[in-house]
Amino acid sequence: AHFDHRVEKYVQSGLPPDEARKRARLEFGGLDQVKEECRDARGVHFITTTVQDLRYGLRKLAKSPGFTAVVVLSLALGIGANTAIFSLIDAVMLKMLPVKQPEQLVLLSWRAQGWPYMIHSLSGDGDRDKSGRSTSTSFSYPIFVAIRARKQVFSGVLAFSDPDPLNVSIGGRAEFAHVQLVSGDYFSTLGVPAAIGRTLTPSDDTEGAAPAGMISYSYWIRRFGRDPLAVGKAVTVNGVPLTLVGVAAREFFGVQPGASVDMWIPLQIQPKVDSGWAANATPGETSRFTARDDWWVVIMGRLKRGANEQQARSALDVLVQQNVAGIELPPPEKRSPDVSLVPPKVDLAPAGGGLDALRREFSQPLFVLMSVVGLVLIIACANVANLLLARATSRQKEIAVRLALGASRGRLIRQLLLESVLLAIAGGALGVILAYWAGGILLAFMSSGREPVILHVTPDLRVLAFTATISVLTGILFGLAPALRGTRPDLTPALKEGGTKILGSAGHSGGRRQHLGKLLVVAQVAISVLLLLAAGLFVRSLTNLENEDIGFDRNNLLLFGLAPTQAGYQGERLVRFYEELRQRINAIPGVQSTSLSKHTFIGGGISISDVSIQGYTPKPGESNGNGSLSLYVNYVGQEFFETFGIPLPLGRTIGDRDTEAAPKVAVVNRAFANKYLGGANPIGRRLGFGGRKGRSDIVIVGVVGDVRYGELRHEAPPTVYVPYNQHLDTLDAMNFEVRTAGDPKNWIGAVRQTLQGLDRNLPMFDAKTQIEQINQATFQERLFARLSSFFGLLALTLACVGLYGIMSYAVARRTNEIGIRMALGAGRHSILAMIMRETLVMVAMGVALGIPAALAATRVISSMLYGLKATDPLTIMASVSVMIAVAVFAGYLPARRASRVDPIIALKYE
Repeated sequence: AHFDHRVEKYVQSGLPPDEARKRARLEFGGLDQVKEECRDARGVHFITTTVQDLRYGLRKLAKSPGFTAVVVLSLALGIGANTAIFSLIDAVMLKMLPVKQPEQLVLLSWRAQGWPYMIHSLSGDGDRDKSGRSTSTSFSYPIFVAIRARKQVFSGVLAFSDPDPLNVSIGGRAEFAHVQLVSGDYFSTLGVPAAIGRTLTPSDDTEGAAPAGMISYSYWIRRFGRDPLAVGKAVTVNGVPLTLVGVAAREFFGVQPGASVDMWIPLQIQPKVDSGWAANATPGETSRFTARDDWWVVIMGRLKRGANEQQARSALDVLVQQNVAGIELPPPEKRSPDVSLVPPKVDLAPAGGGLDALRREFSQPLFVLMSVVGLVLIIACANVANLLLARATSRQKEIAVRLALGASRGRLIRQLLLESVLLAIAGGALGVILAYWAGGILLAFMSSGREPVILHVTPDLRVLAFTATISVLTGILFGLAPALRGTRPDLTPALKEGGTKILGSAGHSGGRRQHLGKLLVVAQVAISVLLLLAAGLFVRSLTNLENEDIGFDRNNLLLFGLAPTQAGYQGERLVRFYEELRQRINAIPGVQSTSLSKHTFIGGGISISDVSIQGYTPKPGESNGNGSLSLYVNYVGQEFFETFGIPLPLGRTIGDRDTEAAPKVAVVNRAFANKYLGGANPIGRRLGFGGRKGRSDIVIVGVVGDVRYGELRHEAPPTVYVPYNQHLDTLDAMNFEVRTAGDPKNWIGAVRQTLQGLDRNLPMFDAKTQIEQINQATFQERLFARLSSFFGLLALTLACVGLYGIMSYAVARRTNEIGIRMALGAGRHSILAMIMRETLVMVAMGVALGIPAALAATRVISSMLYGLKATDPLTIMASVSVMIAVAVFAGYLPARRASRVDPIIALKYE
């Protein structure tokens, strides 16, 4: 048409028709050029109309500030919750280490079926997979040297080891810090620079090199206040002087997400700072740097470009087999029957995200929480969809006029969807602000009662992209149905005076709109029942754990740790120090008793030793292969059982008479006596540490009550308690337990002052109350209980708001009907009952759908529960009762308003 118009113009100017067509073709370049210009024109038209729709939508939303605020706030709660949880998922699961090309990093581990050499491994995360194979990330130092020497597989290799917290003294002030032993090529392999000073180098990690150390940026701020003169200062680590050579880059925290390293020192310093290992080393024992049976370092490598992982594994298998070939095997009589002599196989795992301890710990909780907040967002969308359906009714005349003037239905749908997306974007923007605020709270929940989790959960580009995507999809989700419904009006009644009221009372589209709104409310109630049931299960599970009988009095107990061996205390001097400190703490006003032990209860660690019992032959499957039993052993001091309040049904406890020179004694618990001694009197029976040939030189002098170790979920294991001063060769750090007359936190300052009066260079660590330690052991249950309760209540609130909205809308539509009913004799109670009946029908339908869905969904969390099943009837009844009670209240308000309608006013409504 445009081309023909140009030809006609040339003809009118006096050109012949053929010449006019030729000139038009030359000007436009043919029909394709004409089509291209038309497409450009359509594109410009689309952009222009979209901008017009955008301006119009903004004006409409600005004219309804109340409606806009409610919708934006509802969406902000749903989108903000999803953004906050996704921020945690991003920080825990998706973020890469702040190092050079992290995708090239791999972590080495090994697996073997019953491989015997693993018993020599002193560090790492030894475990067993589902097939029963042993797995670990610990290797011997000679294996690391062999891998580093071969350049065919890796462009760089590093090794590190995490000892217990070490005593760091700076300027005469001592404290425990997280110190990591690393190889000299640790920072160069990772590609991490120094913020000031320099990084550790291979020359620092050689025998005879001047001791050097490097600190993290956060530790530099905390201990040195960003003093640039910190580089070059002398510090002492476990009595070993060294010089600080640099501060790591600000963003680098180590290779374990969630845990921040305070200081890095060379591996070669290990024998000097690890006094516990040096004390327990036998004369003539091989150095840890040459021993092939001492597996204590973790190895990471940077793959060469184009390197094949299968070829790398094969090469590493050969190196490991060559290294273990010279290890002396245990004699056959000391091997377990299931031991295989097949050497381990090496595995490579991507390490760009760092070690996966935090991911293993929080992957399931974050998955469950993401599912919960996703359901909350669906409820919020249903609420907004109901509001838009109601708003569409009030805009029927506007839409009818636009349709009558020739507007296409597609153009109107686009207009309404654009308004929905605008609302969603505004809700998303506010949701990001809420997520930024909630991120710190969620991180505090994750760190509650445990070691702080060091993560950066501020929204980054990935989180913002997630929020933008979910906002647009949400806008389309809740806006599509109202847009489709709202653009199908009956034009004739809608264009009449007051047409919206007539349509609202009698129109078929209005009825369909109300049915859709009711279906959305039913869905909201069903999802709310599911979330309430999940929250109820988590809360009851936590309550069951908290009310569990753990075997001792958990109140008014202060716990703290000491490691005097790191300060050079050994033998008799160590015993005198412990006893002197115990007596001084007992002398503090308000302290009722004090004791010490290698391990505390409920999350305080465990020791498992080979124990042989006189007169008891292990049953099949009980023996560990050398004729002895693997049992829990705790090394305790005087007044240990009295301090904890553990009952003594038989014999005596460990007291002052049980010195190093006295005969060796032990106290066992009921579980030990019942399982291994039957009905016989345990007093006087003998046991010993070691295998079949071990001496039974320890006499049982008492039986105490059962106490739970490790986790509250586990039953009390058979346990042997022995005096710590009769087994000093097995001890390093010890824990003190102080029973106080009131809140134990009020005595921390006095206890610390007492310790400094005895040795100011020996800091206490991990000071906490017994209640706090139990909370630490149940932090995941607390996390679930708190967050699921919060989101369950949020879902309940949104569902009830939706129910209130749909019933208020229904009452407003039926005002004339209610007036007629009342004019014909209907009482207020009958009107109230009619509206409440509709409310209860929707709630009953939602509950009927929600209970089966909840029973199916809660199977996922059944393994996280304690003391009840996912089908617990009491929790189901409580959740349904709460849902019905709150929903009835939400429906009662519009029903009460309907019952008070004045018939005269209602009859004039039309």
